[in-house]
Amino acid sequence: MFRRRRRRTYKTPVVFPKSPFLKPRKKISTLTPLGKSVIVISLLCFFVIIGIGVGVIVAFTSHLPNLDPVLKYEGMETWKFPTKLYSVENKLIADFAEEKRELVNLDQIPQLLKDAVIVIEDKQFYKHKGIDLTGLIRAFLVNIRSGKILQGGSTITQQLAKNLFLTQERSYRRKIQEVLIALLIERKLTKEEILERYFNKIYYGHGNYGAQAASLYYFDKPVNDLSVAEIAMLAGLPNSPVHYSPIAYPQKAIERQAIVLNQMEKEGLITPDQEIAAKNDFEKEVKRISKKKFAKAKTTINKAPYFTEYIRQILEQEYGSNALYTGGLNVYTTLNLQMQEAAQEALVNGLEQLNAAKKAGEPRIEGALLAIDPRTGNILAMVGGSGFIQTNQLNRAIYAKRQPGSAFKPIIYTAAIDQGFTPINILDDSPKTYIGADGTEWSPSNYNDDFYGRVTLRTALELSLNLATIKLLEEVGVRRVIEYAHKMGIKNKLPADLSLALGTAQVTPLEMTKAFGVFANQGIKVELLAIQSIKDHQQNLLEERTTKEERVISAQTAYLITSMLEGVVQRGTAKYSVGNKIDRVVAGKTGTTNDYVDAWFIGYTPELVATVWIGYDRGQRSLGHGRAGGVVAAPIWTAFVQKILPLLESTDFTVPAGVNFAIVDPSTGMLATKYCPKTRYEVFVEGNCPTQYCTYHGKEEEGTIEELGVGEYESQSSSTTTPIEEKKPQTSLMEDFDKIRLEE
Repeated sequence: MFRRRRRRTYKTPVVFPKSPFLKPRKKISTLTPLGKSVIVISLLCFFVIIGIGVGVIVAFTSHLPNLDPVLKYEGMETWKFPTKLYSVENKLIADFAEEKRELVNLDQIPQLLKDAVIVIEDKQFYKHKGIDLTGLIRAFLVNIRSGKILQGGSTITQQLAKNLFLTQERSYRRKIQEVLIALLIERKLTKEEILERYFNKIYYGHGNYGAQAASLYYFDKPVNDLSVAEIAMLAGLPNSPVHYSPIAYPQKAIERQAIVLNQMEKEGLITPDQEIAAKNDFEKEVKRISKKKFAKAKTTINKAPYFTEYIRQILEQEYGSNALYTGGLNVYTTLNLQMQEAAQEALVNGLEQLNAAKKAGEPRIEGALLAIDPRTGNILAMVGGSGFIQTNQLNRAIYAKRQPGSAFKPIIYTAAIDQGFTPINILDDSPKTYIGADGTEWSPSNYNDDFYGRVTLRTALELSLNLATIKLLEEVGVRRVIEYAHKMGIKNKLPADLSLALGTAQVTPLEMTKAFGVFANQGIKVELLAIQSIKDHQQNLLEERTTKEERVISAQTAYLITSMLEGVVQRGTAKYSVGNKIDRVVAGKTGTTNDYVDAWFIGYTPELVATVWIGYDRGQRSLGHGRAGGVVAAPIWTAFVQKILPLLESTDFTVPAGVNFAIVDPSTGMLATKYCPKTRYEVFVEGNCPTQYCTYHGKEEEGTIEELGVGEYESQSSSTTTPIEEKKPQTSLMEDFDKIRLEE
């Protein structure tokens, strides 16, 4: 009944001997609440710091710009392509840009320039992946010691990133962005692609971006033609384009160039002899560069500054500033670069001679030269003054309103011819006093108070006789002459009185050039044209321009005026300054205002009209006694035309239908006989030819026209006054003109 209690047995555990190589375990102590708190807080801080760092990187990365402009930079708006101006020879005249840039391929960059930039800017360029840690650390330490950001430690890739995407702000935030963009660029592009973009984007001062634009601006040559000295200067500029500018700081530019040359020699890029020669060359070159001051900073190259500024104003008004400076327009102008260079040389040299005796601070004589093709209205050359610098930007060829003096007279004679006058109609060149509405007296005179009595229209115009012209204006009518002036191209208000015969109106060289173009173009006025066509950056045609034509006088009248103005050059006031020096058919008119304040010469051939004006900019200041249009303006015109004669066709003025010729006695205006002592082969509008033979010198039946030879023309005078004599000029400009007849 009782169960038997089962007996439990216990086994003794096996105990292993302790190994002598095992260290006894330390007894783990239990953490206190404070200790646990410290660990938790430390872990939280660590993860917060990591989170903030990641957040900062993510934040900066998410706000990085699109890299397309650096990956596919051709045609991208970010690059702000310049507007380029071309001459009729398709040569680059100038460009306009906020960023003056000329894109080139890497193979157009000289190897020496590539190597020089790497040596001076980023020796580890081919080794790093976008950033140079050593350089960054060095820059960081310098900045910490100074308390502000002085150095950036930027690689070439970082410089590209900064110039293309970022501002020039110096802050750690911008530096982080620069580093991140540089790393991304290095992942997307090869080193060669980075270099190519660098040389097309980096800033070289004075608005020039890229090595090609800088080369054209500083040295007037493409980058692949640069010398060792020039390469060293360009390589040193990006570090501080403002402070190392050879224009703003020539001495600092020399010092910087020497540093670059020294580094180039140390790295074996050039020899010691080349280093010395390049330093010497640059010291001479920098003197020329330091004088290079285009008043308009938004031009890289500017071979015709007055014309360029004229075009700029047209384009900005029609296309707006953004398209002008960033749109990459290609503008094909009417300018002939050979003629432009000849015009600049002729005017500048002439003005230098006229101002040779001037002291510093004295007002200087200025001038303008404008040349057009009268058949098309194309502006071929335009020089608006002695030099386009900051203090001399007025384009006098376009905007200077001056009195034309006797250069206005052909317009009066035009109205007379249209009213039936002929070149042999007689005028009375004798003194006369006029009474004004207010009772004042006006007694005009000729130059040196000489009067010629009975003279023909031709003689009066050739010798620029004032009294004869005033009396012609009386007959034709002031209102009618003003009407002719306006329809021929003069827009300014003209004085409605007899002083108009003396050229007291206010006109511009452009207006006078247009008016004389009517004579050269057989009575047809053409609006002046400066632009032929405009294309976009991809050479797609945007617009093509043609001139507007309007017949304002008959071809017959235009030819008669031209014939009389040929006489001005052959026998009149421009004989010695133009006629004796140009072996070509030329017509033209001198002009001089009262007291030699303004001097003009406007001359033309069938394919060229050119105007020269000389005078002071302000006030009624005399050029000096005897400095008339034939003395100071006409020689400049001649110097210009002599240089461009090979470009001009050697043709005569076309004789239009409806014009007749006859041999006449200029003293009577009748058909000449063999007894007439002075004869002339004269031109008439059909229907206005004389029909009666001269009976003053013999009977008509005793000498017929068929038996006559044409005698040498002599001006007629009812007095015994000898021809007007010219006093010997005082400057070398006028050495050959001791026989010039002055007109007023």
